[in-house]
Order: sequence, then C-alpha cells, then structure tokens
Amino acid sequence: METNNNKPKPKTIEEWRSERRKKAKREGGFILIPMELWNGEAFHDLTKAEKLILLECMAQLRYAPTSAKKREKISKDNLFKCALGHLLNKGEFGLPTKYLQERGIKGEETISKAKRKLVGLGFLDVVQQGSFTKAGRFRYSDRWRSYNAGPLFKEDGTPCYEGPLPGYCHYPNIVQYNVARAQQDLTGILNEDQTGGYAQLELFPELVQTEEL
Repeated sequence: METNNNKPKPKTIEEWRSERRKKAKREGGFILIPMELWNGEAFHDLTKAEKLILLECMAQLRYAPTSAKKREKISKDNLFKCALGHLLNKGEFGLPTKYLQERGIKGEETISKAKRKLVGLGFLDVVQQGSFTKAGRFRYSDRWRSYNAGPLFKEDGTPCYEGPLPGYCHYPNIVQYNVARAQQDLTGILNEDQTGGYAQLELFPELVQTEEL
C-alpha cells in the first residue's frame, strides 16, 4: 500500500531556482505572444503579477511543426489546436506555487487569485485540480479573444465559469455546502446528509454564504 511518505515531495524554491539556472544555459527559443493578446483588453485588465504568471504559462508552451506532414508523425492525443497553432503536450503545463514564488511572486494568496483571474478571463482552462502535495494542470485557452468570460462568481458565491477553478480541489460540494451552511447557525456542525459526506475546510470564507435562504 502506498503511503504519504512514498509520494514525491513538491520541489522547494531552491530546487526551482537551480532548475531555472540550468535552463538559462541550455534552452534557446522565444516566448510567442500574439499582438492581439498583447494589445487586448483582457491582457490589460491583468495586474503585474497576473501578467507575469501568464508569461510563465506562455513560456511553457511547446509547438508542433507547422507542416501537416510532419505532424502526422505525432500522436493526435498529444496535440492541441488553438489560435497559436498546434501545441504539444495537449497545450498543458503546471504552475506550482513554489515555482512561481521563485520567479518573484511571493504571496500564496496573490498566486491563487491570479490563477483564478487568468481562468476567469479565458487565458487558461483547468485540466486537473491540484492538492496540497501536487500542483494542478492547466491548458492554454483562446477564450480571452472574445473577452466574454464575465465574472468568476455570481452574487450567491457559485462559479459563473462552467469548468473547474483553481483551488476548488478541496471543495467538490461547495454549492451544497453553501445551502446547508446558510440553513444552520454559524457555530453549528453540518452532518453528512447536509454536506454529502465531504469534510469541508473553510479556506475560502468569501465563498460561504451565511444569509438565510
């Protein structure tokens, strides 16, 4: 049986720094940024930290050959077509917190909010939600082109975005929890019938409703 001790540990800031320095010596190439993105309203609605994280996302993208004949040699399961062209690795990448902290964005809350903003404005889609020990997976998205993703959350605290959101890995029952939470006293304890059997941690109190229904 696999124990927590056997699971790989997330890299530290020092380990990410060492990896970055190695890449600086051996990697070439450029970061491709479409002028439509650079000059667009969605990009200019981002903070400096959010823009830096977006650049980190773009830096991780790997492009398939433009020749259709050469792409035939690549498994279709490994390709993702978007306005940038055909991306390798299904257009996916990771954004570990320690990795971003090593890049200069120190606050964990700043990083968390930035990821949600990038998803909300349509730059990223969530492929796999992360956990305390494993970073989530994201995919580049063209949704920013229409800039119609709208707000992340409705007034009742439920997401407007139809897909999963960064940070929601611990909240699979957030909607049911909000309803149950609103129906009982703040000091009460929710039972399994109300919450669907999930243990709910209040790490995001702003998502919890307290008004009576």
